[in-house]
Amino acid sequence: MAENDKEKKKTSGSAVGTALGFAACAAAGGLLGAANYFFNLALVPKQHDPAQDNRPGEEAYTAGRRWMRGHVARQDVFTFSGDGKQLHGNLIRQGDPDCHRYAILVHGFGDSAEAMGLYGKQYYEEYGMHVLLPDLRGHGASEGSFVGMGWQDSADLARWVSFITSMDPDAVIVMHGISMGAAAILQATGKSLPGQVKAVVSDCAFADCIDELTYQYKKHEESYPAPVKKLIPAPLMVQLVRLIGLIRAHYDIGKASPVEAVRRSLTPTLFIHGEDDDVIPPDDMPRLYEAANCEKHFLWVKHAGHCQSVVVDPDRYWGHVTNFYNDVSPWILNDNITDADPFADL
Repeated sequence: MAENDKEKKKTSGSAVGTALGFAACAAAGGLLGAANYFFNLALVPKQHDPAQDNRPGEEAYTAGRRWMRGHVARQDVFTFSGDGKQLHGNLIRQGDPDCHRYAILVHGFGDSAEAMGLYGKQYYEEYGMHVLLPDLRGHGASEGSFVGMGWQDSADLARWVSFITSMDPDAVIVMHGISMGAAAILQATGKSLPGQVKAVVSDCAFADCIDELTYQYKKHEESYPAPVKKLIPAPLMVQLVRLIGLIRAHYDIGKASPVEAVRRSLTPTLFIHGEDDDVIPPDDMPRLYEAANCEKHFLWVKHAGHCQSVVVDPDRYWGHVTNFYNDVSPWILNDNITDADPFADL
């Protein structure tokens, strides 16, 4: 009788262990499935939806898209990333062969170089600069299956800088980016950029990728399906997404930290943010500004949402950009007259 009881207990214990094992596997599978869902939302590239061009407040951006697409001087140019991705850009050159001033203009998540046409028009027509508008990896016509969150893109931007300097060693270069494009530029300044890059403008960049994903997860949590909704705390979800990123995208999103990059930057930087930004917290801008060890300026724009500062108050926006460049160097917005007249300073 005792032996039968022992056998029953053994069988019962085995069944419980098996059930717990299945439950643990199911729970782990559920967690990974939920994390994969959020990964796809955050790190799989999205293309611009032309239907959005008709939304209120998009008129200026839509006009900029048309300007870039239809420009007679626009040409497709290409370079390659360090991991072999073909990267596409749009180069619009000035007709003046003596112009050596270039602006690299960088778009944000889920869009393409066309989003920077509004900015390109200013740099080309008002500042008289050549403009290069690249598609970030996975966006537009550039190759790539995953979003770089500025970390991989920062190395790609260094390739575009080399593209310019290789064809024009006398180049004077500035970079101007919005949202994730701004974050990419800031991360590029934390690396070793050549001296030809004189200044950068960062418009509504996030300070840290992990913090931004946490913010987005909490903000949209109610819209997620089960088991994501309310069941998985943000810190766990973001770390799971980070793990999936290592497996699927082969890079660590934890390294995408503009706030750490600007501590090492030597490139003069203008930080801009709209006070009503509900995509990237406005508090990120002072974090970046305070951390930066380079020459730095900042601009708050009242009543401006995400990437809307240039639309809400264009005169103040471009006036501040102009003053910033003139403070940094007289040769950003003006051709170096000493090249043409060696006696100009005598």
